Amino acid sequence: MAKNKVDLKEELRSLYFDALLLQKIDCSREDNKKYNQLLKNNEPLPNGVYEYKMETGERTGTFYTVYQPELTQEEKLEYITLKQLKMISTIKNCVVFFTALTVISMVITFFALMSNM
Repeated sequence: MAKNKVDLKEELRSLYFDALLLQKIDCSREDNKKYNQLLKNNEPLPNGVYEYKMETGERTGTFYTVYQPELTQEEKLEYITLKQLKMISTIKNCVVFFTALTVISMVITFFALMSNM
């Protein structure tokens, strides 16, 4: 069974969007009209302007630009590290919550079994 090739650059770009290191900025209605007119006239879009596409590949008629915050490599690493720390803290809180819930349910079960005897 053959596997499809994965475009790693596109995957990396997607991850940059997920981490907010790249951000999509929607164009105004007037700009959308102007860009739709360009496409109707078979003219190219200006540099840095992209069209949203449906999963089927159909045009949506809405456009966006990409904003890239001006961060140094060190600032990017610091941002990612702090984001990881926040996620680890959230995981820790979830583990504590579910552990406490389990212990409480075990104690209630124990007392329920003892009262039936």
